[in-house]
Amino acid sequence: AAACGALVAGCAKPAPEAPAIDLAAEAQAVRDRSAAWMQLAQAKDAAGIVNGFYTADAVALFDGDIRKGTAELQAGMEAEFAATPSSTISWTTDDVHVAASGDLAYERGSFSFDPDGAGEAPANSGEFVTIWTKKDGTWSAVVDAGTARKAAEAAAPAAG
Repeated sequence: AAACGALVAGCAKPAPEAPAIDLAAEAQAVRDRSAAWMQLAQAKDAAGIVNGFYTADAVALFDGDIRKGTAELQAGMEAEFAATPSSTISWTTDDVHVAASGDLAYERGSFSFDPDGAGEAPANSGEFVTIWTKKDGTWSAVVDAGTARKAAEAAAPAAG
């Protein structure tokens, strides 16, 4: 009977392997999500950003301003959009790294923000990093952090 059991066990199909994760495709998916987020930021759609791109427990950290959770994130964005109705924002993704697990990534890039669009207030620029998690097939931001360049640094030519 033991030989019979061993024979049956030997013929059993091995557990299927998880499909290989295409890290390049996942990195592109993060880039695509970031680009869609930027479109909503340019449209000043705080609810669309918060509900479409952040996890419920997300944290945003920008130049000493800390917002935790979707309620704080949305309230903060709505206040900013109301205070700067002519503002413009854009960003460029410089780099995306996806973990081998395929469910965690970080994005680094640079942004430009002009508080009054074509008005007289100076624009500022800076760098950001966003940490993304993938759940149920969708990438969402869990941490978004950035800082504006100091005025002297922004005016200096890039080192090369």
